[in-house]
Amino acid sequence: MPPRHLEPVLQALVRCGILKGIRGPRGGYELARDRRRVTVNDILQAAGTVEESDEPQSGSELVKKVVLPAVAAAEREFGVALSRINVEDLARDAQSLREQPPEPRAVEARR
Repeated sequence: MPPRHLEPVLQALVRCGILKGIRGPRGGYELARDRRRVTVNDILQAAGTVEESDEPQSGSELVKKVVLPAVAAAEREFGVALSRINVEDLARDAQSLREQPPEPRAVEARR
């Protein structure tokens, strides 16, 4: 992701208390709270604030009354599921991948 697109997302994570900015020549970002207390849903919600607009949705009555409420319900359920996953879980899963031996690659026969 180009830095011009990443910076607004990082700033949104700072505003939501997920990251904190570190100033200086060796600055950057770090977690603002314990990684067990940061869920994937927290990150998704914070990052989602970057592209939100207040423009009313246009479309048919079917879309407004049937499709959009169904999508909203699915998003809520997705958020509930993501709330069960925290950064600690992701870090543990990533670590276990590094500890596994690589899978053998299939060797293609040369013609």
